[in-house]
Amino acid sequence: MRKMIRNLLNKVGYDIVKVNVHSDKKAGRIYPVQVGNYRIDMPGNNPQISNYKYEPQVNSQLGRLTACLAQKYPDISVIDIGANVGDTIAVIKTHIEVPVIGIEGDDISYRFLEKNTRQFQQVSIIKEFLGEKKETVQVAFEKGGWNTTLVPSSTGQSLTLKTLDQVLTEHRMEQRRLKLLKIDCEGFDTIIIRGAGDLLRKQKPVLYFEYNKTNMEAIGEDGLSTLFALEQFGYRRAVFFDNKGRYFMSLPLSQRDIITQIHHYADETHSEIAYYDLCLFHEEDAELEARFVEQERDL
Repeated sequence: MRKMIRNLLNKVGYDIVKVNVHSDKKAGRIYPVQVGNYRIDMPGNNPQISNYKYEPQVNSQLGRLTACLAQKYPDISVIDIGANVGDTIAVIKTHIEVPVIGIEGDDISYRFLEKNTRQFQQVSIIKEFLGEKKETVQVAFEKGGWNTTLVPSSTGQSLTLKTLDQVLTEHRMEQRRLKLLKIDCEGFDTIIIRGAGDLLRKQKPVLYFEYNKTNMEAIGEDGLSTLFALEQFGYRRAVFFDNKGRYFMSLPLSQRDIITQIHHYADETHSEIAYYDLCLFHEEDAELEARFVEQERDL
């Protein structure tokens, strides 16, 4: 019906334009947003308000992925790094009830995360910023309160980073069945993966993370080297989703030239694909990868 109405309007010179609901001017306001089966409160400057309004199924592939994994691992726990206000947790919980560990470092986002996750069962939240090693760094905070980005700066604030392996041990969570690691940390994704070596070796989780060349270049991160290095942990293929969450393609990590070209194509300003979300299964879960890819390809 919507498509038919839009076609009729186009014939007489009109079009329907989506207007963002969020804005910086609304940062002090709270908006209730329907995410799957749940209501999630968000600060008025959070772009996810507009995303979920116009694309209610955004991020739903994460819910389908979790449900797929639970068929083989019914006692699965999910790690959600960059949990933000808890919307990804709501997506997962809409599809299947599993334990989730949410990790978020931003003060404002964490306060919303605390409030929003009270409606869920089996959710543990941790306030930390993660890196590839424990260290204190000087950073400037950009897009704080909704999409916090850490940019190295000699005049910035001091911030202590920990590794995921360290945080899991400190909270005595490393013995759970941690079979899905989701990361969305504005360019820090591959950095955080380098700090999760113990988890990758012992638990062999499925990795689902944002691969944003623009954000990585802003902080001097070379994502390709970490992506290719995952072969040594038993990850053989990369499943690419575009920034709308639509399945794009699946390639062996050994095809480095093609992956490098795909890496260079994405661009937030000049390309039809702003960034990718990558999903990697350990070789021991190759049958799950095939099932998931077939499912996503047919949508």
